[in-house]
Amino acid sequence: MLNQLTDNLSSSLVPLMGLVCLLFGLVGVIDLAVSANAEIMPALTPVLSLATIVTGLAILSYLASWWLLTRLLGVVIIISAVYSAWFAETQMSVFLPPAALLVGSVFLLSSNHNFSFRWSKFAGLLLAALSTALFISLWVRGYTTQWATNPITVTAAMVITTAVALAFLLLPSAKRQNTYPHPVGLFLAGAIVTATIAIWAVVSNQHIDNIKHRGELNLRTSSETISERLVIQDAAIQRLVNRWENVGAQDLKTLIEIDSQTYINDFGLIEAIAIFEQPNRMLPASSGADEALDIFSIESIKQWRADNFSTQAAVVVEKSLHSNQPRFVLVYPINSQDKQPKQLAVVLNISKLLYVRKIPYLDYFDTYLKLSTDYYLPIASSEFYALSEAELADLHFFQLSTELPVFGEQPMVFHAALNSPSVFWHNAMINQFILIVGLLLSVLFLATFDVNRRLNRERNKLYNLANFDTVTGLIRRDVLEQRIEDYLAKNRHLECGVLFIDLDGFKAINDNLGINIGNRLLRAVAERLKEKQLDDVEIARFSGDEFIVFLRYSSIDNCITVAERLLSRIREKFSFDELELYLTTSIGISQPKLEQTTAELLIQNADVAMSKAKERGGNTFQVFTESMGVKYEHALHLRNKMQTAIEADSFEVYFQPYVAANSNKIIGAEALARWPQADGSFISPAEFIAIAEQTGQIVPLSTLIMRKAFAQLAKIQHNSDFVMSVNLSVKQFQRQNITRLVSSLAV
Repeated sequence: MLNQLTDNLSSSLVPLMGLVCLLFGLVGVIDLAVSANAEIMPALTPVLSLATIVTGLAILSYLASWWLLTRLLGVVIIISAVYSAWFAETQMSVFLPPAALLVGSVFLLSSNHNFSFRWSKFAGLLLAALSTALFISLWVRGYTTQWATNPITVTAAMVITTAVALAFLLLPSAKRQNTYPHPVGLFLAGAIVTATIAIWAVVSNQHIDNIKHRGELNLRTSSETISERLVIQDAAIQRLVNRWENVGAQDLKTLIEIDSQTYINDFGLIEAIAIFEQPNRMLPASSGADEALDIFSIESIKQWRADNFSTQAAVVVEKSLHSNQPRFVLVYPINSQDKQPKQLAVVLNISKLLYVRKIPYLDYFDTYLKLSTDYYLPIASSEFYALSEAELADLHFFQLSTELPVFGEQPMVFHAALNSPSVFWHNAMINQFILIVGLLLSVLFLATFDVNRRLNRERNKLYNLANFDTVTGLIRRDVLEQRIEDYLAKNRHLECGVLFIDLDGFKAINDNLGINIGNRLLRAVAERLKEKQLDDVEIARFSGDEFIVFLRYSSIDNCITVAERLLSRIREKFSFDELELYLTTSIGISQPKLEQTTAELLIQNADVAMSKAKERGGNTFQVFTESMGVKYEHALHLRNKMQTAIEADSFEVYFQPYVAANSNKIIGAEALARWPQADGSFISPAEFIAIAEQTGQIVPLSTLIMRKAFAQLAKIQHNSDFVMSVNLSVKQFQRQNITRLVSSLAV
């Protein structure tokens, strides 16, 4: 039963699964086009979105038997799988490229051959097992980046793979069914799928937006902290410059030594302070670690200082970036009217400057400050390491970058790189249930819709079988009888009429030309009966070649008019291919006469009138009269009584002798049937023989007479010239092997 249900639903579920893939892919493309979240983590990657759209189209193309298009789409899917595995999409789950290859192979081998159907089922089983295993693994063991770096894509891909697996499993039975789903059911199920995927995309993007907001907040926090530190350092150094510019030359050296050491002790970022009178002459009053002071001996730094001797400037010491002590230098001019111009140079520790304590709420990102494409400096890192742009891309798949002002209005590029995509895993798992529940609802809805549609179709079929004749499409006799009863019950005072129609000579046509021609003829007669009929006229097939026409609110004159029109219409030629046929009909008309008239009585009276029309040679009509009713009742009574007499062997044989004219001797006799009654009287053969001929009772009656006649003949066998004759009906020859019957009775 389950297999039968699955086969019946396959023609609806396969298109739905194709629609699911199409909608998934379209939502992915739209999300990539309009959403600003792709740089941090797209809900569906570009290649997966394209492959899903192509898969949906290929499923529908397979179902429509567009083999060339299906195979071309299969090639596209295989190419996308190869591209994902070898060239891009490293954020994809490792199971997707093999799955895509399997999907592509099904479409590449698509055809009407059994091998293609078997491969489709096999691939469906593999895909179902693969998605089930991944689902169990991810939920039982938890998320790991070994599977994928994009949990949202993976959870969606699991659902997509399951949909494709279901389509592959049902494709063979859908092709065998060769039917199409009801467009309304598919549209409504598609609406459920669309709403489900849209809700999933919105909820997923909201979570991505939330994480993205945290990344942006992290960058702003880092920028503001670093900028604040630089402003503090700059203000402190500016105070030194102002102080030194306003003291005499004799006190300057002592003041520089005291202030320099004090600032190095008070400000952790400052590693060395040096004073230059000329571009390359450092005063002995300079303070700081030798390693820091050695920076000023670097040729590039010397040249840079000389170029900026009279201005304020800053530079990062490139050489230091390859060590654990990265540094940068600030220079300030010291100018006074009574002293020689000097330059203050300060060495700051970049690691300490960039170390920003992480906030747990924002601890999803590693942040970097971009100096150039070759140098990305880590922020809030316990260990210093400079990365190139390529190295950063290899380390972090998803990044967020923005320009923020540092140290005044100087724009600097900051990067927030997602340190682990596991932050998305919990929400991706929850959002996956949105997809699962929504798709299950769409499948259940479509299944329910399809089952109800089939049940309605079967119900309509049963209704038609119960109410309509299968050959002519007219209502059945019992249905019409009930409608007549209902009419009579509500409209006793209104006139109506019943026409009983019997086709003359139809049996010979049906026997000689076959049932097919006979049925076509009956349908053609039914169509002619329905022509130009009003709404208050109902027509039913009574049996065989007999029909009933019920005329509501009709007088006897109207009934006669209808009967004459039908007689004329049925006399017209019937054409079937090259065959031309002519028919006539006999019609009986009856109307209710008494309050207690029933539908059965009306039809019976019309039947009696029709028999009267038959007796008159057919091709005419007769209106039922009371005398016809009396004769019918008498004939019915006589028929029943005759059957009892036949079974009781009550008929007797009387012999009418044959006398030779020349000798006056009895040379034979004719056996005659006589029906004696209890009062000594006899019912005339002219009366009961005619009824027996009509009812078929003539056959057993003739057999009874022959048996008794032959028994009497056996008693007078001494006269071999004696001749015995028995009257036989034509029906005796039609229904029985008369030779065998006579032989058996004569033994």
